[in-house]
Amino acid sequence: MQLNEAEVAKFRARNPRSKELWEKTKEIIPTGHGGGMGYFLPHPIMVDHAKGCWIWDVDGNRYLDMRIGDWVLIHGHCDDDIRDAVMHQMERSVQIGGPEWDLGYRLAKLLVDRMPSVDKVRFFVSGTDANMCAVRVSRIATGRMKIAKTEGSYHGTADVLLIGSTILRDPTQWEPPGLLTGTDKEVVEIPFNDPDGAEAILERHGADIAAVLVEPVQGAAGMIEATGEYLQRLRDVTTKLGIILIFDEVVTLPVAYGGAQAHFGVTPDLTTMGKAIGGGLPCSAVGGRADLMDLMEPDAHDGQPPFNPMATFGGNQIAMAAGIACLEKLTPQEHDRVNALGIKIMKGIDEIGRRYEIPVHSTGLGHLIGLHWAPERVVDFRTRLLDDREKVVNIMMALVNEDIYQTYTGMFLLSTAIGEPEVDHFMTTFEKCLHTLGYVS
Repeated sequence: MQLNEAEVAKFRARNPRSKELWEKTKEIIPTGHGGGMGYFLPHPIMVDHAKGCWIWDVDGNRYLDMRIGDWVLIHGHCDDDIRDAVMHQMERSVQIGGPEWDLGYRLAKLLVDRMPSVDKVRFFVSGTDANMCAVRVSRIATGRMKIAKTEGSYHGTADVLLIGSTILRDPTQWEPPGLLTGTDKEVVEIPFNDPDGAEAILERHGADIAAVLVEPVQGAAGMIEATGEYLQRLRDVTTKLGIILIFDEVVTLPVAYGGAQAHFGVTPDLTTMGKAIGGGLPCSAVGGRADLMDLMEPDAHDGQPPFNPMATFGGNQIAMAAGIACLEKLTPQEHDRVNALGIKIMKGIDEIGRRYEIPVHSTGLGHLIGLHWAPERVVDFRTRLLDDREKVVNIMMALVNEDIYQTYTGMFLLSTAIGEPEVDHFMTTFEKCLHTLGYVS
């Protein structure tokens, strides 16, 4: 991949302190990045502090944040109400490790009340944790061992979740190194947004499949929205074949009051949730039908449930307090407002593509936005592979040099802290970067 030399030079001139501290951090942390989901080219920006929709780095640059903490900070950085809830709870308890009243109940009730498929909830820490729990419950419930995933999906870092097609590594590499022998035999892959193709594969392997795991919007693949027809077909086929349908809503829960399942009107058996539900602190959850969730309930099984999950920090009191404050603010009105801003950006990107007659376009749903430069509209893994990633990465680097902070992967995420002026500024800056790079004249 060839980075634009002028933009690289501008980046380095803007960020000398970031480079110095990155090199220092790399001495003891691989990549120089303590966590999260990736870093910048040609090197990371080292962030100093943040507030609302703004981030400041160690070189004194201020950025409009369109990364929102890797899809977590739906209300932006250091939200006052979430901060107050956390500080209040710090005076009461931080981590009990056993039952407490009433934070877990209140956050669970908020999720049950808004999510159509959720009767009961169990808390974990990461999306990987939640998806592994949902897979285990599905295997116990069905007595089957295989899971089906969609091409291009991402559900976490556990072995069985890493098998399959993805843009996160060589697309021809089905199985990354280091996995247990035979793990690949546990996974059946189905095409995304191809109802007939997915149904045919599920019919063929259905007797062995415990669960279908699907993202209503494929996040890591580039914010590719599923069609309602596709999700409904999965619902119909899995019901017929006795397969558990799992919606991975770790990313998509904030797209509507009730998550993507409410938006599409399709009800899964289990739902995994994370990121935004912790208000910026580590929190995830599995929710779903009572009979499935009761496979983790000792009282339903004479004290010996088929699955007794352990999660030291699942239900951590500080995370629960932050999550409650977050969801209480995430009203239907706020969903509508921030989603309207996302739609404005997606329409703006598409209009620029038409006006300049270039194959740049957007995908996504609500506040989740994907950017693509491809001859066909990106709707699945095959069309995603047609993306000119070099152009996309250079656009993202140029945006960073114009003080727009994001992931470099062609994704933009909006928080409720962003308003119309920031969206207008982004669109003006996006078009300017296309000119700067010589992609339009």
